[in-house]
Amino acid sequence: MYEIKDLTGVAFHKIAECMRAAFSDYYVKMELSDDALYHRFHSENVRYDLSCGVFVGDELVAVLLNAVGQYNNEQVAFDAATGVVPAHRRKGLYSKMMDFCMVLLKQHDFAYYGLEVIQTNAPAVATYQKMGLKIMKEYACFRGNAKETATGTEDFQELAINDFPLETLSPLMHDAPSFENRTEILQAFPEDYRIMFTGMPKQCAAFIIYQKENGHVKQWGRREGHVSELGQLMVNLSGRFQDVRLHNINFTDQEWILTLEELGFDHFCDQYEMKLDC
Repeated sequence: MYEIKDLTGVAFHKIAECMRAAFSDYYVKMELSDDALYHRFHSENVRYDLSCGVFVGDELVAVLLNAVGQYNNEQVAFDAATGVVPAHRRKGLYSKMMDFCMVLLKQHDFAYYGLEVIQTNAPAVATYQKMGLKIMKEYACFRGNAKETATGTEDFQELAINDFPLETLSPLMHDAPSFENRTEILQAFPEDYRIMFTGMPKQCAAFIIYQKENGHVKQWGRREGHVSELGQLMVNLSGRFQDVRLHNINFTDQEWILTLEELGFDHFCDQYEMKLDC
């Protein structure tokens, strides 16, 4: 009944349709158009020849999309998105897709395979651990807007990221960006992003890099003692967009997590980053 194949040559609208159906009852819904999903997966460097889907005849009922790229100075593969249509769950399809993809991935020189999973999704976490994946980091995820009483700042600048020396920002980051927020993506599609910052470009005190279309924050950072300025920049951004998103804040940065909570942003979920050596 079920047939697993790589996704080479599969029409993208079928992949997008499957993803929307798979996330229709999920805690974090995927309600994106074909064009938006295509752009997202293209920017993350999803490799369809290293990804797979489960077919029932011509119907695609499950997908596992793998992206590849440089991450922390290593070439890695990463689960960009996985979904199983509700009617086809509890049939072991994810494990079968993982087995299929690992055969493909091991033909390449990847340091490891990584993924992110919501912590409250206990069955998924247990499945990943059973398959040998280990928890490496814990992330907090925020969305929504700052409360009305929160104040921003007028003492800031804003530039296209091509006009800013991105190489100067690493010392301001508490942790390296997650795979989905890596600098490689920003540099591949610079027209999609802008940077808002306080101070001077080569010596800024706080910054956020956000997606122009929707206000989703990709990278952020501040110098010691400047968390309030970083919060003010988030308030500025909140005033422009209906639903700001900032995902994958390392749990070790409790100062920033508490600041966002105090500003009124919704701490809606926490995630694990897990990995399996290839």
